[in-house]
Amino acid sequence: TRSFLGMSYTHMDEVRATGFPKVDHAKTKDVAATRWLKLQTLTYRDQQGTERAWDVVSRTTKSHSRVAAGVDAVIILPLLRSKKQQLVETLLVQQFRPPVDSCTAELPAGLIDKGETAEEAAVRELKEETGYHGHASQVYGPLTMSPGISDETVKLVVLEVDLDRPENQTPRQDLDEGEFIQVRRIPLAKLPTELRKLEAQGVMPITGLYTFALGIELATRRL
Repeated sequence: TRSFLGMSYTHMDEVRATGFPKVDHAKTKDVAATRWLKLQTLTYRDQQGTERAWDVVSRTTKSHSRVAAGVDAVIILPLLRSKKQQLVETLLVQQFRPPVDSCTAELPAGLIDKGETAEEAAVRELKEETGYHGHASQVYGPLTMSPGISDETVKLVVLEVDLDRPENQTPRQDLDEGEFIQVRRIPLAKLPTELRKLEAQGVMPITGLYTFALGIELATRRL
């Protein structure tokens, strides 16, 4: 039995003892594909050794994004600081997401280019999406995003942004054609309140961001 965040689990012991559950990658079938995504059917054996099928969405960019970084994409937690204030701020990006037919509130994020590390991708994506320059202080992962439907994995990169540096005085986005991203700079401690305001306006927060905000709120209650 092993422990993670105070919870015990025996999954790896079970795999070592029985060989299951396990995906048989040799039996993976491609069903359909576009430029960015492909639908596959996986074959795996469950804990009892029964063979089963599972449909999964995979990124077509996976082979090159994982060369240096080991994952598909990065999620960025920017921490904005200045010697002129004790307040720590962060950045949210708001954009329309066609799959949910709604504007969403998210942390900055993006796919990893060929040869990039997670840290390099995070610095680049923050600059492109928000205009701010930062440097990586911590990296977490690999982490899964939606394991019931996708094999996408990410790393969470904490970027420190020095607001006193000249390049962060007048940040300018460098968006791709077809990208329309609104940047929100907010005090980190007010993240739960700000998300509720956005919800009232019809904006849908992503799960990870909402969970993070809830964690901040619960911590202030000292549960």
